[in-house]
Amino acid sequence: MSSILNGNKHSAAGTRVPTDLLPTAIRYEAARAVIFEQQGNFVRANDCLRLKRYYERRAMEECLDPGPT
Repeated sequence: MSSILNGNKHSAAGTRVPTDLLPTAIRYEAARAVIFEQQGNFVRANDCLRLKRYYERRAMEECLDPGPT
């Protein structure tokens, strides 16, 4: 796995995660959302779920196998 992040600290949210780490980021944000919901912090839970959906869309777009040509 790569520890190199894309972009810099001023990059848009969700764009710093490398493509090969998207599945890990999706699981991480889902777990964070559950924890925040259990703590009653629904605003942060929704932020985590929003970021998770963004990562899922990126994974679908970037990880598609073009198939044989």
